[in-house]
Amino acid sequence: MENKDFFVAEAKKVEDEALEALKGLIRIDSVYDESTRSEENPFGLGVRKALDYVAQKGKELGFNVDFCDHYCTELSYGEGKTIDVYAHCDVVPVSKNWKTDPFIPTIVDDVMYARGAADDKGPGMAALYGAKICLDHHLLDGVKLRLLFGGNEERDSLCLDHYFHALKKGYPAYGFSPDADYPLIFAEKGIYAYEATYRLDEPRIPAFRFGNAMNIVLDEVEVELKDGEKYLSDIADYQKDYPEVKIELKDGNRLHIKGKASHGSVPEKGVNAGLHLLNFYSRIYNRPELNAIFLDYAIGDGRPFGGNYSSKYFAGTSYCMGIFSYDGKDLKLLINVRIPENVTVQEVLKNVAEKTGAEVKYLGGSDGFMIDPESPFIQTLLNVYREETGDVLSKPLAIGGGTYCRESKNSVAFGMEYPGVDCLMHQDGEFLRLKDFRQGIAIYAHAIAALAELVRTEEKK
Repeated sequence: MENKDFFVAEAKKVEDEALEALKGLIRIDSVYDESTRSEENPFGLGVRKALDYVAQKGKELGFNVDFCDHYCTELSYGEGKTIDVYAHCDVVPVSKNWKTDPFIPTIVDDVMYARGAADDKGPGMAALYGAKICLDHHLLDGVKLRLLFGGNEERDSLCLDHYFHALKKGYPAYGFSPDADYPLIFAEKGIYAYEATYRLDEPRIPAFRFGNAMNIVLDEVEVELKDGEKYLSDIADYQKDYPEVKIELKDGNRLHIKGKASHGSVPEKGVNAGLHLLNFYSRIYNRPELNAIFLDYAIGDGRPFGGNYSSKYFAGTSYCMGIFSYDGKDLKLLINVRIPENVTVQEVLKNVAEKTGAEVKYLGGSDGFMIDPESPFIQTLLNVYREETGDVLSKPLAIGGGTYCRESKNSVAFGMEYPGVDCLMHQDGEFLRLKDFRQGIAIYAHAIAALAELVRTEEKK
């Protein structure tokens, strides 16, 4: 391995170029777009443009390019056992509440504000330029490095599913994804989705559909409220009882409720405007079953219906509602549930159906995983983090969030969010500290080189 300060010095040489590359990628609105989907653009035109942008950057930096049917962009170099890095170009939708244009990178006091800055365009670009350092200094001898930039991580990870199963690409000897937290994540919960249907048949409630993604707490709703002014006192009382939301009547007949968005793995950090809408309806129309739904899910951990499971590695379970709909007859909630390794999704959904009275339909999902935290693989990455940051106190994590690593094998999430830092991923005002971006280039260069050395060492045994 090179001298202690080698990767920091090399990262400094490329950091300006890497930052400009990141700005260009952020300027591409790469939210999934059903309206522009096609065989050539499986996730929409914006995602395709972002994948093509990464392909061009990779080619300029000396990597081989495989467009992978435009499901993801593979940048590769070398031959031998494979080391993978998984990043993604797609981003979650944005709201109208951003203070800056989410697709124009705005830098204030060395902090970049933009959608995708932290999740996951910034970390992806840091890894790409870290890989460039390894390529230029011949640190990849005897291994094949693949950097995969996917186009569908924020929805169903169909990009990596296509990569590994349709294209029959092999799994790596080792891999990591720069799309979560430092120091690293060795275990992830199982993540699944289900639809809970309740027969409501309430003519006073207009049909509605709210939300774009199940893995984001629904933070804002607005509905027509007939004869709205007669409910002004009810609105005032509700605001007094639930100060965490903002509820108001607009133009005499538009009920507006503003909560707080949060990542699906931590719904307790958000305030679900959709649930508060149901609870408000329960008050003014005397529909106690709507209050029951609110009480079942407002906390977000399943405790009210006996659905909070825990294990050695995970303290609890999470239930996030991001999509609500009502057609005049049936109320449907689309729910993202994250569970520990010691319970099956079938057990979880059976309990939901029995305890909440909903008709439950399983929609799919992915199993969690765990890699021995004492293994040479985990210890290699942990040592890299500690050497580059000086942080020897932070411990490897088991999380409720899902990363690309569950789509692969022998892979873990590795940064780029530091302990104690919340970059507001999936929220308004998402940001990236540029000092973290610069250090990330060095960390990922060091990590790739260290994993290559681990592979070479194992092959000699």
